[in-house]
Amino acid sequence: MRPEWVRLLWLLMLTAVPAATVAGVLVAVDFTSALGLAPQASAISPYASFFDLRWVLVYHNSWAMFTVLLPGVIVLRGLFAAALIALAWPAERPRPSFRQLSRRNLVYSAVAHLVLLPWAAMAVVAAEVSLAWFQLMELFPLLILAPWLQRGGIVPGWWRGLPSAGLVGWSLLNFVTLSVGAVLVWSVPDGWTVPAAGATGVVNGLLWQRKVRAAVLPERVRWSRVPVVPLVVALTLAPLFFFDEIEAGGARGAAQATAPIQRLPEFGDLRHTVIFLGGYDSDYRGEPEKAEPPVVRFSYRGTDEQGRPLPYAPIDTHQSLPASAHLLAEQVERLYTRTGQPVALVGQSEGALVVRYYLERMRHPAVDSAVMLSHVLRAGRVYYPPPHVGTGWGIATGWQLRGMFALIGVGATLRDDPEEPFIRSLQDDAPFYRNEMLCPVRGVRLIAILPLSDAIAVPAELNAEIPVVEVVGLHGQLLQQPRVLAMVADHITGKPVPDETRWEYTILEGVAGAWQAPPLPLALNPAWHAEGQPDRALRRQPCPPT
Repeated sequence: MRPEWVRLLWLLMLTAVPAATVAGVLVAVDFTSALGLAPQASAISPYASFFDLRWVLVYHNSWAMFTVLLPGVIVLRGLFAAALIALAWPAERPRPSFRQLSRRNLVYSAVAHLVLLPWAAMAVVAAEVSLAWFQLMELFPLLILAPWLQRGGIVPGWWRGLPSAGLVGWSLLNFVTLSVGAVLVWSVPDGWTVPAAGATGVVNGLLWQRKVRAAVLPERVRWSRVPVVPLVVALTLAPLFFFDEIEAGGARGAAQATAPIQRLPEFGDLRHTVIFLGGYDSDYRGEPEKAEPPVVRFSYRGTDEQGRPLPYAPIDTHQSLPASAHLLAEQVERLYTRTGQPVALVGQSEGALVVRYYLERMRHPAVDSAVMLSHVLRAGRVYYPPPHVGTGWGIATGWQLRGMFALIGVGATLRDDPEEPFIRSLQDDAPFYRNEMLCPVRGVRLIAILPLSDAIAVPAELNAEIPVVEVVGLHGQLLQQPRVLAMVADHITGKPVPDETRWEYTILEGVAGAWQAPPLPLALNPAWHAEGQPDRALRRQPCPPT
């Protein structure tokens, strides 16, 4: 065995080069929004497997390509890990042959990729709908699973027994260093991006050394006969079966948080009729006080003959965004005809998407101002084809998601569906939702008020060309803050509302960039018909002229 310092140098070089190479390639193709992923190319397991899976789930365009890519990354990751473990092996213990280590790591790599596959798919969902909720549903299981998988590929029987405190610590520390590394590679000057990624790779190498020592040197493993890892994996999967109930509870909370919109006239002399559009899974039960000016609810079922909003149920919000926008156009026209007052739109979450689509694609002479609360930004960053299509980017991912959500939705009264019209409309019109959510509209004063929690679902840099206010709060809950109501009223009445950005928002964007799925370039997917269009989900680019 070579001297330990020589092996350490080789180890650090082998972990620095992949991270720097990935960063270099991303910089070369001007794919800067994915730079935060680069440090994970040589991370300790299972973070490196999670890195592999997100790229594979997004970047395959046929079943044949998927069946080559997934086994390919499993094999490459297993052999690479075997080499790193061999270099990191402590001199105090006899090292297995490279053949033995390779065999162990090939098996472990297959297991790790399989275990993490549902959570990598959840990262794809988060990139599709750009909601923090799905990002957290991906991160929490990853953080829970990572310490229990640390001995994999290093020692036999790694799935039995408890990890040592050292292994737990090194696992969590690598999560932190990868998150900080994502911020670092994004924030340094352009010429330093690749060296910064290489430096984070060096940190990965040091953690590989400490992790292998912690796995090999302990004399005794607690609960050494108990198959702890399979139990933890099963427990981690269990919350998926309560996913719809948990999400429904959040939707009910968000719906209750819309009640303060009726107080909007208290914060200013509006002289407008305001239409408020609730978000996904919201409802309206036909309360008379919400059907008359100055603040009127938008209905996802349309209006009656008098132009009053019809009651609607949460399932009605699952319709396509163009369908909702056409209903909004009808409601605006009827309300303007009835009142003669200019109309202001206030949309929350999905409602903000409807507002922005309506303003971009339809005539709106009655509307002169709009407020977008908890705005869903950079949605449609990934793709999977409809079930009747036999090829296309993300085809295997689409079928995995259909299977997952069918299983999750068993027994649920209202379940999410990857093929519901709302989701499909995000995918079909992805160039618009990726590029123009924070762009101006001629003749309409726009403002976006964003909760701090949503920063974890958005690629680094908002690149906004309309006023943006970042507020400490949760998605769909901002109207509970009187300060936000005052800003909404000020904007509608024409008072200036200055931009207000928070440093925490920028940091969270950078940190979360390490754990998001990489976006699929618009020009790569023929289904989007987006050749020659800018791609603001990949890089900083200006809005198209209005």
